[in-house]
Amino acid sequence: MTDSIFKKLAAATVGTALIFSLGETIPAQAAVTYNFFNDDKTLTGTFSFNQAAAGDQEVTIAEGLKISASYGGQSYTEADDPLASVFTDKTGKIFNKVGLGLYFTPSDFNVYRENFINLNDSTSTGVQTVTYTSVPEPSLMLGLSVFGLSLFLSKKIASSQTSSTKA
Repeated sequence: MTDSIFKKLAAATVGTALIFSLGETIPAQAAVTYNFFNDDKTLTGTFSFNQAAAGDQEVTIAEGLKISASYGGQSYTEADDPLASVFTDKTGKIFNKVGLGLYFTPSDFNVYRENFINLNDSTSTGVQTVTYTSVPEPSLMLGLSVFGLSLFLSKKIASSQTSSTKA
């Protein structure tokens, strides 16, 4: 019984030390990442920026906005539109029906907030909706995975101790 308490105490001590040591290396401001695509998914991409840049509710290339998109077999980055920007709230979340503002050159298409506009298609299919989805931060996913694993292991250990005391 005493051995079990010491094992739990040692595990808690190691876990606490690990959390504090990782906390020192993780920057205070997290990267915010979004995936985006149009209705027929001919345009797909991702953009990211440092959360601190969202303080004025518009993140620009000069503030570290990184964009990677694919459309019509061609790749696009922030270098293709030096005036690209993202409109956010102060925490880095994009508002409903507000998001990316892109005017890529050569002018094949525009993305303005929730609208994708194919400049070479004057029909109604040339205008589509853009959907934005937030990508969870990797450290959050790691933390949730470790937490879930610890719950699983504690239940496993508890069930094995219960079965060994019955025998």
